[in-house]
Order: sequence, then C-alpha cells, then structure tokens
Amino acid sequence: MELRNHGKRLTRRLTARAAAARLAGHVLRFRREDEGAMVIFSLFIFVVMLAMGGIGIDVMRQEMERARLQATLDRAVLAGAGAPEGTDEDGIKTIVEDYFDKSGMRNYLNEIDTDGEGKDDIVTSLNATKVSASGQMTLDTLLMKLSGVKTLTAAGAATAEVRTPKLEIVLVLDVSGSMGRNNKLRNLKTAAKDFVSTVLGQSDPGNTVISIVPFSWSVTPSQGLYEALAVDEKHTYSTCLRFKDKDFNHASLTSGASATSAGIPVDQMIYTSLYGGWQNLSRTWRSCFTDDYMRILPYSIDEAALHGKIDSLQASGNTSGQQGMKWGAALLDPTFRTKGVTSNLIDTDEMEASLTTVPADYTEPETLKVVVMMGDGQNTTSYFFDTSPPEYRGKHSDLFKVQHQEQEFDYAFDIYNPSREWHQSWVEQYCYLGWLECVYKVDGPIVSSYYLRDPSPERYRDLEDNEWLSKQEFEAIEDQEGFVSKEQLDWEEAWGLMSPDFYRDTTGSSGPWTDYRNSEYLNGSMKDVRMRNVCTATKDEGVVVYTIGFEVNKGGTAETELRGCATTPAHYYRAEGVNINDAFNSIASNVKNLRLTQ
Repeated sequence: MELRNHGKRLTRRLTARAAAARLAGHVLRFRREDEGAMVIFSLFIFVVMLAMGGIGIDVMRQEMERARLQATLDRAVLAGAGAPEGTDEDGIKTIVEDYFDKSGMRNYLNEIDTDGEGKDDIVTSLNATKVSASGQMTLDTLLMKLSGVKTLTAAGAATAEVRTPKLEIVLVLDVSGSMGRNNKLRNLKTAAKDFVSTVLGQSDPGNTVISIVPFSWSVTPSQGLYEALAVDEKHTYSTCLRFKDKDFNHASLTSGASATSAGIPVDQMIYTSLYGGWQNLSRTWRSCFTDDYMRILPYSIDEAALHGKIDSLQASGNTSGQQGMKWGAALLDPTFRTKGVTSNLIDTDEMEASLTTVPADYTEPETLKVVVMMGDGQNTTSYFFDTSPPEYRGKHSDLFKVQHQEQEFDYAFDIYNPSREWHQSWVEQYCYLGWLECVYKVDGPIVSSYYLRDPSPERYRDLEDNEWLSKQEFEAIEDQEGFVSKEQLDWEEAWGLMSPDFYRDTTGSSGPWTDYRNSEYLNGSMKDVRMRNVCTATKDEGVVVYTIGFEVNKGGTAETELRGCATTPAHYYRAEGVNINDAFNSIASNVKNLRLTQ
C-alpha cells in the first residue's frame, strides 16, 4: 500500500517536470521570435532617421547655396546701378557679369535682357538707373536620393535702383566792400568756380541748375526777374526792391505782401547815394548797384556763363545778408514757376527753354534744393527816405527838367519893312533891337537841362552852366527860342540824378540829408532778425542751407547769424584765405552724398 502511494507521487513529479520543460521551450521560442521583430523595427527606425537626416543636410546645402547666389545678385545689381554716369546698358551688364565671374558663379546667372523689347532688366534715365538680375542652380542630393529625390533647385532675384535727384542750387555771395581786402574776392572766385564745375560735372546735362545772387547794400534782380514781378514802379534807374518785415516770414516772393500781378505790388527801392555829384551816383554808398556784375544770374546750366559771372564780381558797398537770403529763397520757391516768373525769363532768353519745371515743387522727391550762403562780416546799416511823412518822396520835387531844341540863326528882318532881310550870321548879335525880328530854324535833337530850386530864398541853379537864376528868370525860359517843355520831377526821379549830399552842397539845405540819414533805416540788428526769419522759413520748406563765414570773427555776430542760418551747425563752415576752397569742396561732396541718399 505504501509502495503504491510512493509510485503515484513519483508519477506526479515526473508529469510536473515535463510540463515545466514544455513551458520553458515555449518561452524560449517566444523570446527568440520577439528579438527578431525588435531587430527589424530598429532597422526601420534607423532607415527613417537616416532619410530625415539626409533631407536636413540636403536642404541645408540648398539654403547655403541660395544665400550665396542671392548675396552675389545683390552686390552685382547694386554695383551696376551705381555705375559711373554715362555708363551705357551694355557696360552695366558687364559689371553684373563680372561679379558672377569673380564669384565663380557665372554659370548660374540668367541672361540679362537689354534688347529693348519687352521689360528690360536694365533701365537708365537722366537721373536714375535700375538693374534687375536673377539666377538659379541645380544641386545633386546626397542622401535625399534614398527617398527618390535626386536634385534640388536654388534660385534668387534682385533689383537695385539708384536715383540721383536733380539739383537746384543758389550761391548767395557777399560782395560788400570788405571782400576787396586780403585777396578775399580772388579766393572766393576760385572756390566758387571750382564748386560750379564739380557739381555740374557730377550731373547729367540739365539736371543741375545754379543761380548766383551777389549782395552788398542790396540785391539787384535781373531785368527779366524785375519785369515778371508786380512792382510799384516810381523810376526807371534800377531794379532793386524794398521788402517789409513780414516778407521775410516766408520763402516766397510771390505771396503775402510781395506778390506778382495777382497781388500787392512790391515796393521799388529809391535809387540814390548818400554821397555823389550831379548825375554821378557811382560811390560805394549807393542804395542799389546797377552794374551788370551785381545783377542776379538766374537758373543757369551753362558752366562758362556761371564762371563768367563769378569772374565779373566786384567788391563794393555795405552788407545786407537778409536781402541776399531772401532772393536765394525766392529763386528756389515754386511760385516763381507757377506765377509766371520763370516763363518770362524763358521768353526774354535769360533762362533755357528746357527748364520749364524749374523751380520744382518742394514735395518733388526727384529734386534737391540747396542754398550756399557766404558772408565775410556782419550786417550793417542801410538808409531810406521817410515815408511818413513823405517830405522827400512823391510829387513836386525841387528838381526841374527843361527841354529845348537847338536853334540856328536863319535871317532877320525889319518889322516895319519886312522886305528888308539880312541873312549874314553877324546880324544875330542885334536881335535885341526892338525893330529887328530874328528867325531861327531847328538844328539838332531835343536836349534837356536841369534846374535845382533853393526854396529859401526861391532861386534856381542851372546845373549845366552852374549859375543861379531868379524866379523871374527861370519862368522866362518858356519864352526862349527852342523851348519845348518844363517838368517838375517826382522826388524818386530826382534822387536818381543827385545825392542828398549834392542837394545840401548846392542849396545849403540839410533837410533831405537829415531825412535820408536819420529817419528810416535798417541797422545790423534789424537785418539779423529778418535774416533769421527767412532762413527759418526756407529750412522749413526742406531746403538744405549751407553757410560759410569767410574770415569772420570767431564767435562774433556774423558767425553767430551764419551758423544759425545753416540747416544744422554742421552745415556751417569757417574759412580763412585760400581755405575757402576747402569749404566749397566739402559742401560739394556733401551735396553729392545727399543726392545719393535722398
């Protein structure tokens, strides 16, 4: 019994071990099968990662080559657009291609179209150059080919445009008497001519217009400028104008209180001199200079004409910088175009017919407006006859103009016996006899004589014969043979023939001298205020203002006003001697840079 039970236990143990062995075999087979699957999965992940890495590497290569192509395109078109003036389209094309040759990328540059058909890649005009170029390259992939992508393309395009604005420049030049010292005028002429040649040389013909405004005691507009403005004309001796305070609050000369024929006329300045003899007002104290060298040269594109104007300048008179700056601003103001001033200059051949758009609007982006003002000292006093009351203005002056026609003795006859005639010239000496009538015939043109009245006592100075005539003798002139007319001139006409000093010396009366010298005047301080106002108004319109203090006192009034007039303190230059050429050269260089960056 016990033996039988032991056998049963042994049988159960053997059965359990066999089951465990079978289970172990199943586990082992499952393990082997799972490891194979993991290997396959791992291999799959590896291949995927390799493909992704290949895409990144190839795309990175593509971007690097695209960036290199784009950089070359950018540099090439910018160099082409910035080619020297006068470079034709083929020359610009060569510049672009050279950039690619030197970069080793010539094969990647697409053909540049310049055949004039369709949309050209290179477009040039008088003041602008536009260059476009494109390129592309094909790259063999390194690892993306595993994904079936064998090539990638890198492409780029670039356009560059360099625009050189047109230039309107006014040179406002001090030619007062102090410029005649220390070779200052000679040095100015050299520097100003170099400046003109430089800025014209950097421009296409007609793209730079230069005006020259000489100033001393006043500014003398050209005849064409004067005739184009509405002027309250009182005489015909000169073209200088007198402005009011409010005229300096704006850059325009054709609006506000100073208008063309559509508005209020400008006051004409009296032409006279503080000192001077009869019909001789050529002294430096003239209120207005009528000489050609003092006249404004407006809107010129002719280098020879500009040089000639500068060479002709002479130094004389006091200083009125506010007048120079006022005219400089007006020549740049577009109202001279819109109100017909420049069209009149074209009609009178003072301005090229091609310049119909000058002066351009302030908002015109293609035009740069510049004033260069040079002064060698502070503003000084100017004199005017009183207008309230106008004792020496208006009608009824003390100067009379008598016209007569020369007569030649023809014959004489006896009034009691007219048949008795004498034709011998010696008979003329007896014409005073009451019974003898003398007959004259016209011989020569009508001539004028002038008589200056001394009010107290009333008498008249014959300014030709330097003799005094009584009132009765002066009135008897009308009865003389050959008398044509007698005219009492207006004071504005009288002062164009004589100075207050001459009047005083002739009549003994100091009235006009005192009035002119001490009543209405503009001293330096008053002129400074006006100059500041017009400088501010001009700069507010976007005009670039450069100023030069030529041998002025450092920190003095002249330097302070000139520095304040400039666009910024950096736009002001001090100059000594021949160094004025450096100032003008620097300004020319700055103007060029402004044109390229505007």
